[in-house]
Amino acid sequence: MAHELEKLADGSTAFAAARTPAWHRLGTVVDKDGMTAQEVLDLAHLSGWNVRKSLGIAAVVPGGRCPECKRAIGAKHTRKCSVPQEPDRPEGQDLEVSEEDTAEPLEIPGWVATYRTVPVSGELQALGIVSGEYPVIQPEEFAEFMQALVDTSDAVFDTGGSLRDGRDIFLTMQLPQAVTIGGVDEIGIYIAGFNNYSGQGAAKVVTTPIRVVCGNTERAALRNHYSAYTFRHTSGLAGRLQQAREALRINFEWTEVFKAEAESMINTKMSADEFGQLIKAVWPEKFDKPLDDWRGPEEAHWEALQGLFKSADTQENIRGTAWAGYNTVTEYLDWFVPVPGKGGESAQVARANKSFIGATDQLKHRAFKKALDFVAAA
Repeated sequence: MAHELEKLADGSTAFAAARTPAWHRLGTVVDKDGMTAQEVLDLAHLSGWNVRKSLGIAAVVPGGRCPECKRAIGAKHTRKCSVPQEPDRPEGQDLEVSEEDTAEPLEIPGWVATYRTVPVSGELQALGIVSGEYPVIQPEEFAEFMQALVDTSDAVFDTGGSLRDGRDIFLTMQLPQAVTIGGVDEIGIYIAGFNNYSGQGAAKVVTTPIRVVCGNTERAALRNHYSAYTFRHTSGLAGRLQQAREALRINFEWTEVFKAEAESMINTKMSADEFGQLIKAVWPEKFDKPLDDWRGPEEAHWEALQGLFKSADTQENIRGTAWAGYNTVTEYLDWFVPVPGKGGESAQVARANKSFIGATDQLKHRAFKKALDFVAAA
């Protein structure tokens, strides 16, 4: 699975994370709970890009005649013409004028190229083609905007990186309002920001439970978010802060709703038999038929889920509750469903890919809804 993170000239990767390494084990990991804006920019090699716009842009088109000897396409170059560059050209032999030999620049009004100074190497790199009015938002400005958006020093940067050779960047902040469920279970909520420098996408900020660490999680966060604010590259960040806050305010409302729902689950007892009913509700196509009609894989599936619910260490603090029932289903989907690969790294990558692309999200959403239905009926 391609992570799409940028590799730099010295072999380093343009990615940084706090505390927990990403599945790809690349980049820099700092041993603390979070990073400041400047730290994530420096460690993820997002500082000093100095993204700017070219003075103009031109297309290379055939001009019809050789610019030196003035011969038309299809005619022969004069003997003294230096335009042909074939190294094996026999001395004294005239060559036919091709379209490439007549190339000349044609200005494209209203369009320019974006380019940057590449970290480590210091080379200049073209990133894309944009309109002349395109406002460049430097990575430093984008990080400052995200920090101001949260308006508290308690929200720290958790990850940052460069994707697709610098054409896209991402930054994530973990909100201080981590959700504590019954005092024993914590779910992190992130604000993730994405900016594009190639002219192929808009800048966007979303609230999401997904920790962005690569191109795959970037797509997952953009697809599975709770609220979002998008601003096209027609103006800069000035004046956008209040609009963005209003658009993302649902995140905090969602946090309170989710906390109330999860608290109701953790305060509702669920027996093994009741958990069995939850399993049947999540997988009705497998377990609604008579027990005698079950096959080996179905029996193994059922026993694995029941075993997790009854004895998994991960359920220790919430065992015997509806919240444990829901978490058992998600743990099974993330860690026990067979994946391609014969163990080791290949299986880990396949499992990470399945999780990041949301292959089991529909089942997880169904499990959450059915667990809430159980609470309502209790």
